[in-house]
Amino acid sequence: MPQCELRVVEHREPAPEHVELLLEAPRLAADLTPGQFAHVWTPGSLRRPISFSRATPDGRVGLLFRVVGAGTRWLAERRVGDRLDVLAPLGKGFPTPEAGPVLLVGGGVGIPPLFVAAQRWAATHPTDVVLGARTADALVMADDFRALGLDLSLTTDDGSLGERGRVTGPLARWLARTDGGQVWACGPTPMLAAVAQLVGEERPCWLAYEQRMGCGVGACLACVVPGVGGDGQPEWVRVCHDGPVFSSRRLWWAGAEGEA
Repeated sequence: MPQCELRVVEHREPAPEHVELLLEAPRLAADLTPGQFAHVWTPGSLRRPISFSRATPDGRVGLLFRVVGAGTRWLAERRVGDRLDVLAPLGKGFPTPEAGPVLLVGGGVGIPPLFVAAQRWAATHPTDVVLGARTADALVMADDFRALGLDLSLTTDDGSLGERGRVTGPLARWLARTDGGQVWACGPTPMLAAVAQLVGEERPCWLAYEQRMGCGVGACLACVVPGVGGDGQPEWVRVCHDGPVFSSRRLWWAGAEGEA
């Protein structure tokens, strides 16, 4: 479990109340798997789990987060030259995709880890992208995906950008017109439940779960969620250690109300 101090080399504000810090980390940029995360120290609280938002050829990694409390406010105040105490990379990321088309489905702050996946594999796999958020101000990284030459379907709950509605609309249309393929998604839990339900059992579906964490390495059990064991019975899984990326068949959705 590598612990290191990483220097901030760029501070970006891609949307209101959203900050992306680019850190100098050549080895991490080369080695991380899309979907893995960093556990970042902030004063007076537990570390903050933040997914990587990019890994660049010149050895930078990005951490993009929404400012919601004291810890993320402190992180948002970091500037070029500051150093962050980071445990990374942690968790299990997305597997190398099978042959065939891939659909990336991101909601809100679940969008960033999918961009790392697009950086890594879009050149070798036909890739479509669906991004959604409550409002246009909360929909991040669309231009980054476009810079990779990818076509996007955008949705917002209020219709302020793209299609009014949720990501399940474009997802259903992609499933209807695409033979085979696989779906990778990251976003709020109700969105993941809705995606898993729509995709069903016929195609691979990988979901990056968002969850509060304590230790980040599977010891404290603060991040457990309902899963499915090898015998098909419910069991608890640790998001930080067993995930955060899971096959949709590994998660237990009983009682979940789909929303996307």
